[in-house]
Amino acid sequence: MILVLGGGVTGLAAGRVLEAAGEDFLVLEREDEPGGWCRSIPAGKYTFDMSGHFLHVSDPVLREWILGVPGVPWREVERDARILLKGRLTPYPFQVHLNGHAPAFVSRCLADFAAQRIRAAIHGDRTPNHLAEWLIQRFGKAMCEAFFFPYNGKMWRTPLARLGYEWTDWSVPVPRFEDLLDGASGGVRKGMGYNARFHYPARGGIGALVGALARPLGARVRTGARVARIDLRRKVVHTSAGDALPYRAVISTIPLPGLAACSEGLSSSARRAASSLKWVKVLAINLGICGAGPTPGHWMYVPEPRYPFFRVGFLSNVAPSSAPRGCASVFVEKSFPANARVNVDREIGKAVRGLKRMGVLRGGSRIEELRPVMLDPGYVLFDGARSKGVSLLAGEFARRDVILAGRYGAWDYFGMDRSIADGLRAAGLAARSHGR
Repeated sequence: MILVLGGGVTGLAAGRVLEAAGEDFLVLEREDEPGGWCRSIPAGKYTFDMSGHFLHVSDPVLREWILGVPGVPWREVERDARILLKGRLTPYPFQVHLNGHAPAFVSRCLADFAAQRIRAAIHGDRTPNHLAEWLIQRFGKAMCEAFFFPYNGKMWRTPLARLGYEWTDWSVPVPRFEDLLDGASGGVRKGMGYNARFHYPARGGIGALVGALARPLGARVRTGARVARIDLRRKVVHTSAGDALPYRAVISTIPLPGLAACSEGLSSSARRAASSLKWVKVLAINLGICGAGPTPGHWMYVPEPRYPFFRVGFLSNVAPSSAPRGCASVFVEKSFPANARVNVDREIGKAVRGLKRMGVLRGGSRIEELRPVMLDPGYVLFDGARSKGVSLLAGEFARRDVILAGRYGAWDYFGMDRSIADGLRAAGLAARSHGR
């Protein structure tokens, strides 16, 4: 039997491939329903997601596979993301939409950006030592101090000089100088970034995809099944309900540190590697607001400390079915170190005050639904220990017929598309192992 640990989109995608291949398999999901962080929350007249989940797929083969899953009412959306900085709302990406800011600030941004390009042209590209240096080299000091440093500080909750930049290749668009000049003079640079267009279900939230993936698998998705212990030598997974499940191969999509903690038979070096992995957790606060103030765009990046969250999103602007007419489905996100004690009620109060300061909540607004969700883990920290630790663990688990997959299984910075693709990859490997 092939066991899939975790019934999020990675595990469910793996299950679909294993089913098509005629494999004997079982997906184990600890929650009472599948989906992981991609579940949706029906709340009265509103629909919320666990956080902002929008499907952007660049690979045409993968796009065809995902959009071909029956039962999802997809709609294609042109991204409308904004940056709120210095009281001004500009389009995303910030670096190519400087128009609207004070002329002196725009001049500093252009001059610093140009200085970095000239320095690179004369002296060649210098390998950055950490994320802060990578940002400075790509965007210059002025833009970093105004936006990139404070935003990333709010998101990662770690000094940027301690972080790597491996995750930036696909997620942070680096412009040409002519892009900056055009944006500084009022041009709008559409199509920049990985999510210029995305897909989202017309109804049911992102959970519509989860339901469509899980439905054909039926009882082969076992919910309420928490993995308690994995005997790597005997190749048996034990659940908290007392089940002992022998396996030929395992596809693990559960968080890598947790997998290592419950695995018997790992080497001491692998355990040390697992203990070195770090992350931040994210509190996503979903609000159903009747009579909301302006809710511009689909989401906003919010770097300034006067707002307690790093991102605010308006799901009802993406899918109008997620809120009644005249109301809004809103989410805000705030990161915390993994070991932080979080007073959720206090954070809700801070978020409400921030939304009032922003104008999303105003006199006459009424919060009809409130659903806070703690995503733990939220983001993997790309510090100095991650790359070596993940490589060591992946190798040792692979030798025990355990395949790591997905954002948290592979301990990486994946969007939904790459998480699903990794599930397909892992299922192919597990199925091929049958003939060894």
